[in-house]
Amino acid sequence: DGKISAEILIQEHHLNRIKSIHGGMLALLTDVCGSLAVYSKGMHHAGVSIDLSVSYLRSAENGDTLLIDAECVKLGKKLAFTIVEVRNKADKKVIARGRHTLFVADAHNDPENLFKI
Repeated sequence: DGKISAEILIQEHHLNRIKSIHGGMLALLTDVCGSLAVYSKGMHHAGVSIDLSVSYLRSAENGDTLLIDAECVKLGKKLAFTIVEVRNKADKKVIARGRHTLFVADAHNDPENLFKI
């Protein structure tokens, strides 16, 4: 339906040198979960990323569990647009918000898609 939810336990290898979650890890979650939201619309693959942005609002530490909600807000003939929100499971505070745009024109031709545009 264009929406996915996930969670991840933050471990030592997700941290930067000051022992908080690495910004690249939050960018990775935006990329992967945004793509999964596109898959959930019936796409066999999600195309390629053409734009990704992340607003870092709070930190997370080793042992924190993060909740990720991603939504494909538009799936067009050429582009798919997603939004991703990452929260701390313990206090529900937003850690990061991301936006991810994918080029999907070639992906629409995949014979394993569950729908046709």
